[in-house]
Amino acid sequence: MPSEVDNPIIYIRRSIPQKYLDKMTALGAEFIMDPWQYGDPEPPITQDIKDCNIVLTLGLTDSLSILQQASQIKWVQSLSVGLDALLTEEVRRSDIIITNTKGCTSIPIAEHTIAMMAGLARGIPFMVRNQLNNSWAPTPITDLAGATVGIIGYGEIGKQIAKRAKALDMRVIGCKKRPSFLSKEDLADKIVGLDQLDDVIAESDFLILALPSTPDTYHLINQEKLLKMKRTSFLINIGRGNTIVEKELIYLLKEQKIAGAALDVFEVEPLPREHPIWELDNVIISPHNAFFSPNTLDRYMEVFLENIQRFKEGKDLINVVDKQLGY
Repeated sequence: MPSEVDNPIIYIRRSIPQKYLDKMTALGAEFIMDPWQYGDPEPPITQDIKDCNIVLTLGLTDSLSILQQASQIKWVQSLSVGLDALLTEEVRRSDIIITNTKGCTSIPIAEHTIAMMAGLARGIPFMVRNQLNNSWAPTPITDLAGATVGIIGYGEIGKQIAKRAKALDMRVIGCKKRPSFLSKEDLADKIVGLDQLDDVIAESDFLILALPSTPDTYHLINQEKLLKMKRTSFLINIGRGNTIVEKELIYLLKEQKIAGAALDVFEVEPLPREHPIWELDNVIISPHNAFFSPNTLDRYMEVFLENIQRFKEGKDLINVVDKQLGY
């Protein structure tokens, strides 16, 4: 729990519309900015930040080297659920509180996942290529209704995916590190632990990866795991690119050991133009935008503004990250 701070000073490493800055001011906060858009290089520090006690930043790509110039920082709010670059050893050992935007992107990511499942099931990648080639030809098609969805990393995003999949008459298996008993509100047909990962992979018609980036998940999905999939099944990754061994996935897709894949995340982003996965007919590629909607920033800022008020009052913050687990 943070100590009370009457007039916090925020170092903002993000481009923020004025209406949100006005709301911060109304809460009694001061702020200084180094604008930063997602996908751009990490900006240099152009401000005097030695008195700042809050940082608002992009967690995926911010190394927080700024801490050397900001010894008063007590809390970092990441505008991301993933914290790939943020959780350095220095940060893990420190008393700095890290919060993320857990739950803020669950709905758009779930909608994106359903769109990818439908696209793969109805053969949309093949239809698009046929259209570009003026080719009237049949495409491989399968049903969503009655199919089994295995969600690896069954957290907030997984639950939103399950809700939508059940509306399409699909069977849902949730797989997570610490499985819990099914509640009446949970729409999954069953929830199992990662010790049953191989069984979930083998059983799924659509295997969805919604995993964070941690030492335990790095290259978790390799050729050995992928070969447990049915030849008719599809892989969808909306978690982190480094959970898959990409070259092994590409090989199996080329050899049609797997029916297809939809990938929103990759080990190297932006995905290089010469990357071989661009050429595959049975793959849908999206540019790491599953999280985005016109309402995304509103959801982010609602959490941040609530946390500013809590920080001022010395109350527990929302979405505090376990720095050792990484989520």
